[in-house]
Amino acid sequence: MNCTCQALLLLLSAILVTGCHEQSDSVSLDEIIERNTDAMGGRVAIEAVQSIQIDLHIKDPSFEVDGTYYATRPGKMRIDVSAKGKHVFTEAFDGQYGWQWEGKGEQKPATGKATAALRHGVELPGKLFGLHELRARGHKMKSIGREQIDGLNYYVLQLILNDGNAVSLYVDPNSWLITRRRDVRPLHVDVDPRPTTIEQASSDFHDVDGVKFPFATAETDLNTGKLLESTITKSVKINPSLPPTFFDKL
Repeated sequence: MNCTCQALLLLLSAILVTGCHEQSDSVSLDEIIERNTDAMGGRVAIEAVQSIQIDLHIKDPSFEVDGTYYATRPGKMRIDVSAKGKHVFTEAFDGQYGWQWEGKGEQKPATGKATAALRHGVELPGKLFGLHELRARGHKMKSIGREQIDGLNYYVLQLILNDGNAVSLYVDPNSWLITRRRDVRPLHVDVDPRPTTIEQASSDFHDVDGVKFPFATAETDLNTGKLLESTITKSVKINPSLPPTFFDKL
């Protein structure tokens, strides 16, 4: 009797474990997107974000600066960088071309690779666009399974932007937020064009006008383990009023 009971308990345990594993692994791409969208605040709240202003403190190994990042639909961005209260750098993407200003003189066109990097940044989910909007913008996604990192079994999505750039998005199975992102690229292409595998970890999510935003990020070179850059968000403004030519010129 005892042996029979033990055998039944073992069988039941195996069924329960297997069942849970199959259930969690069988979550479809559309379900992951929908759960992430709900966790971020929902379609209506996300799509109501037409423009954004993010005030940041940026820390690299050799310097610290403050920055204000702006973006607007359908996909323009600008970042103004200040050091010790002085405006020292601006780079922007006007929806077609990139440009930059290096603290003096006139603005100049950005290189092709720098322009692509600026565009990628505004297209990725978490600033303007929700995960649910990306396919309509011409990007492709697929689920590539689960991956254990630091004891957490993430859902991993491969995002292929419409210019072919590939990014892996890691969805936390508890919060359904994207808390890690990995891709192969330079950190700052015009400073050091050598690509490496970079992980961006996002944390400290806050609700701003019904949408969640990470208020802390850290970018690490996965090949060396070196921390490349970290940012702390000081404030987020939704739908700020911006001049019509704001993304076109200094």
